[in-house]
Amino acid sequence: MEEGKLSWELLKTIVTKSGSEAIGVIQGPKAGCDVAVFDFHEAKKRAQEFYNSNKEVLVVYKTDPITFPTPDQGRYAVIVNSNDIVTSGALPYAFNATIILPTNSSTDTLMKIQDGIDKECRKNNIAILGGHTEISSSVNTPIVSGAMIGFVPKDFYVPRKINVGDVMVCVGWCAKEGVGIIASEGFEKLAENIDKKKLDALKLLGEDISVINIALEINKKIKPGLMHDATEGGILGACYETIEVENFGLTLSSEEFPLTSETRELFKFLQVDPLKVISSGTLLIVTSEEKANLLTEESSQKIPIRIIGRIVDKNEGITLDGKLVDPPKADAIIEALRKIDEGSY
Repeated sequence: MEEGKLSWELLKTIVTKSGSEAIGVIQGPKAGCDVAVFDFHEAKKRAQEFYNSNKEVLVVYKTDPITFPTPDQGRYAVIVNSNDIVTSGALPYAFNATIILPTNSSTDTLMKIQDGIDKECRKNNIAILGGHTEISSSVNTPIVSGAMIGFVPKDFYVPRKINVGDVMVCVGWCAKEGVGIIASEGFEKLAENIDKKKLDALKLLGEDISVINIALEINKKIKPGLMHDATEGGILGACYETIEVENFGLTLSSEEFPLTSETRELFKFLQVDPLKVISSGTLLIVTSEEKANLLTEESSQKIPIRIIGRIVDKNEGITLDGKLVDPPKADAIIEALRKIDEGSY
């Protein structure tokens, strides 16, 4: 496609893919319109009904881009922004996307991204309010930058309040987004050493990165002190950034992190730490041990729920098996993909 704006006809086609018909949207996406408009008093009702609450409603806002190679950038953009919205207890309401494509992109590439956004928004009752799309020589690969609005009644807002003695709970398999990307991008080379059925299982695991429903249900059930979706930097980076900024310490046990057997085999082969690989779809929760036990009772093979650590005084630091954990650095998926590309296992 030519650099600059989309053609008028293509723009009119894209804006028809507008997600769910959420209550309260007055002006949604439309060619030639510069802004979106919604009625706050109508828009907040779904959150109040979900929690059966008549308290005042808070607005929650989030932005996040998709820059890593993924099989469905549009879908992932909706999910990662929704995941962060729900960690506050909020129901995702509406989404905007800025899509920047390189000049060698095809119309099919653009439509696949927009279809992914549209389908995932419809699946989760999220409206698409608008956005921006252009073709630019400034990028080498497609960039999808999302922005999400959500609503939560004040009595169900997750306040990021924790105490010494609370425990950290991990919900879902660790490194799932990372293994999905690695297995997809490096399938042919990895298949020379790892069974294709196992790689297919990892690709499938990587598709399941949404925490929307489980985070909202957990919040409704126990009102945790803190929730956090593990993304870049992996589950270990997520543990660190969650606790360090709150001025507490944390003791972690590596044996408790849930990893599938296929995940362990992949990272053992690559000699990369799975705890430092992007892990969207893995939910961290800090709560009392009593409430945590209510959650672990529901642990299953599909969604493991485990206590992985305990909150301690800041002076004790953040430790894994007794050793201090360093602040998160560049995601280990970069190293994994480089090793596959170079064949340096």
